[in-house]
Amino acid sequence: MERVVTIPLSEADMDKLHGRARPLVIAAPSKGDGRVTEQLRILEAAAHGLGERDMPVLTDFGGVDGFELRLIGKDGTVKRRFETPVDAETLFEIVDAMPMRQDEMERDGDPG
Repeated sequence: MERVVTIPLSEADMDKLHGRARPLVIAAPSKGDGRVTEQLRILEAAAHGLGERDMPVLTDFGGVDGFELRLIGKDGTVKRRFETPVDAETLFEIVDAMPMRQDEMERDGDPG
């Protein structure tokens, strides 16, 4: 079974991720926030799909007042923001509709 490894945002090299990955950034007041636990549980169950879509999970705790999940595209821009935990299917639908992902699926013969 694949696992989701989280990387603190402060330790992530965003320049290296640019053009290569679609990071998910989980931001919350603390690691112990129940919404963080729920989102990580959802992502853990979908680890294989995250890997297929080049979606590393970054964390940013303490610098925000509430929960936020940001989906960042390979171009480095924020594609979507969510204020509550999001199911993996929704995230995958958004990513799979992106032109760059469409090209990847066509090239790799992957139906999504």
